[in-house]
Amino acid sequence: MTFPSLLRSLSFALATVVMASLTPLAHAAEPIKIVGAGASFPAPLYLRWFRDYYLAHPNVQIDYQAIGSGGGIANLINGLLDFAGSDVPMKPEDAAKVPGGVVQIPMTAGAVVIAYHLDGVDGIKLSREAIAGIFTGQIARWNDPLIAATNPGVELPDLPIVVVTRGDASGTTFVTTRHLGAVSDAFNRNVGVDMNPVWPKVLQERGALIRGQGNGGVAAFIRAIPGSIGYLQYAYAGLTNMQMALMQNRAGDYVPPDSASFRAAVESFRAEMDLSEIADPKGDGSYPVLSLSWLILRKDYPEDKAAVIRDVIRYALTDGQQVAGLLGYIPLTEAAVALLQQKVEQIQ
Repeated sequence: MTFPSLLRSLSFALATVVMASLTPLAHAAEPIKIVGAGASFPAPLYLRWFRDYYLAHPNVQIDYQAIGSGGGIANLINGLLDFAGSDVPMKPEDAAKVPGGVVQIPMTAGAVVIAYHLDGVDGIKLSREAIAGIFTGQIARWNDPLIAATNPGVELPDLPIVVVTRGDASGTTFVTTRHLGAVSDAFNRNVGVDMNPVWPKVLQERGALIRGQGNGGVAAFIRAIPGSIGYLQYAYAGLTNMQMALMQNRAGDYVPPDSASFRAAVESFRAEMDLSEIADPKGDGSYPVLSLSWLILRKDYPEDKAAVIRDVIRYALTDGQQVAGLLGYIPLTEAAVALLQQKVEQIQ
């Protein structure tokens, strides 16, 4: 099954949840509807969690729309959502705009990969300088000497590089620019760290910049355009067998995006999830671009809804972690889960 098909299937399952709630259920209590939206980064995992929770609790309807981290936060502030998904914690000044305040819980960890489309050139190695050069527009063709230097013996095509970025305010973009900003002064000067940065004019001037909506939109453009490159949450590339670059980590090693390198990176900042290390994790085998994905919840809900939301989050933090690895995410450690369970009790 292709990844778009998987998303369609899960979305159909959610639609079925809504339709099923409209039919009499002898054993069901009054239906409770919970509405969320935000980051596309964790969407496949959230859809699976909410489907599985529904199977055990048919009276609970949970709807999550992947509209980007920025859109989710804005809609939560505007009172349109019960919760938002974001790959960036909500800023204190924004949290203060939500009546009663918010509770922010990191639900999973995941990697952002550099996916590309070069027929016959698999497992390309990209140095920090090369990736920064590509996204600042300083490297324009695939046979550039800086790319060739780390790929001896590989026949690189004399093909223009087309950079595919997000067109919406995106946590995945923030995570990517946070890493590149941590390793490249030139990237910081020319682009900076942002959910919706202004990409260099040189990319637009040579027709080498395309924007996609959500991780799925970026993936679709990369698959369609030879010579393209972009950043994606791992599940969107790994589950559809897209080409992914080996990235140079802090130790100087070129590591593939896989469960071993992801786990090594997670262990480098331990159960406390030290955010000062996540932009560029330590460790010889660590993958360099990681993110935590957060659920941002209100502190205050009607009593019946609060009890359900607490139960959903407890499920996701415990039994739900077992499916995280199957969908390309990194399960939280038991120590991290124990700490996060305490935050659940703040939801009233």
